[in-house]
Amino acid sequence: MLRSTHRNFIVAGFVLLFLLSFGFAQEAKTPDWKSFSKQLVKSVKSENEGVRISAMQQIIRFSDSVKVTSARYVVMEKFLTAKDRGVRQLALVTLYKIGNWFDMGYLQLHYPYEKDPVLKHQIAAILIAKGREIPQSTTFENPALQYSLK
Repeated sequence: MLRSTHRNFIVAGFVLLFLLSFGFAQEAKTPDWKSFSKQLVKSVKSENEGVRISAMQQIIRFSDSVKVTSARYVVMEKFLTAKDRGVRQLALVTLYKIGNWFDMGYLQLHYPYEKDPVLKHQIAAILIAKGREIPQSTTFENPALQYSLK
């Protein structure tokens, strides 16, 4: 009987503490997206590869809220020059999420020259999602045909 009373007292105490914790909880502040966007742009331009990759992941994650248009130059450069396919894919999706029309046009021009078939398919999917045409690459595979079109 004594144990039951102690147990009920302890449970009642925990319930009371639980209910009181809601009364003292602070309201969540809205994020400062402008400041976060500026920091993401700085991070994308960082010399540290890990910081750049993390920043691109955050741009993808919060693409609806951040304004990082000025980071697109560095991301495009990373897409064009990175040796690792995963980094190139990350940069490609980041470009898609940034959604600059000029970058989509450049990807459309780049499509016939892309050698990696996986990335080529992903570029095609991005172009379709953005309402752009996929260029026919057959004429560009033969350099003689390319110059005969002029």
